[in-house]
Amino acid sequence: MRQNSPFPERVERVILAVIGLDLLLQCVETVEAFAQAASFFHWASVGIWLLYTLEWSVRILRAEDRRKYAFSFLGIVDFLAIMPLWAFTGFDLKALRAFRLFRLFVTTAKLASRTSAAAKLARAFRFALDEAGALFAGTGIIVITAGFGMYHLENGVQPEVFATVYDGLWWAVITLTTVGYGDIQPITAAGKILATVAMFAGIGVIGSACGIMADALREASVGEQPG
Repeated sequence: MRQNSPFPERVERVILAVIGLDLLLQCVETVEAFAQAASFFHWASVGIWLLYTLEWSVRILRAEDRRKYAFSFLGIVDFLAIMPLWAFTGFDLKALRAFRLFRLFVTTAKLASRTSAAAKLARAFRFALDEAGALFAGTGIIVITAGFGMYHLENGVQPEVFATVYDGLWWAVITLTTVGYGDIQPITAAGKILATVAMFAGIGVIGSACGIMADALREASVGEQPG
């Protein structure tokens, strides 16, 4: 497949707009107030599918290696987006169009990569790679330790909540990431102590990640300055 898109940048932007419109329509058609417009959403979906089919056809026809494009990640994503129109399986496969989010992300990233800000961010990620790897490894160890620990502390008093180690790991992930859904929580004194430690560890992880990225951005900015 060509390194460059078979479409000019202006057409790529139009494709991005169509993908955005498609995702917007999929959201709006689930609203009960628009139930009477089902016919409109149906034909809009067909029209977008036809546009996706045309785009996929052009990409595969203009690819230097058609087989390579067809079985590449984006080639498969593009095909999954048009398959519901031609599959005739009897199942509602409209959700497959959500795979176009990958095309939206990749194309936007390619367009943005030409800007100096995006280039600086890419350099920053390279600078931060080693530190970020160490941080992720440490975070993984904390998650596993906290998850197993919480399971053993809470399983005896609330077996329906912490039924498996996976439940403990789920609790550890949402706690360390400071999301805190509240769907699963400890009730024992030891469990609450462990939860407190995990919460402070989560704050440290987020703070460390921000610090690593800030340092990497500073190094990237210094690296691009002349002489």
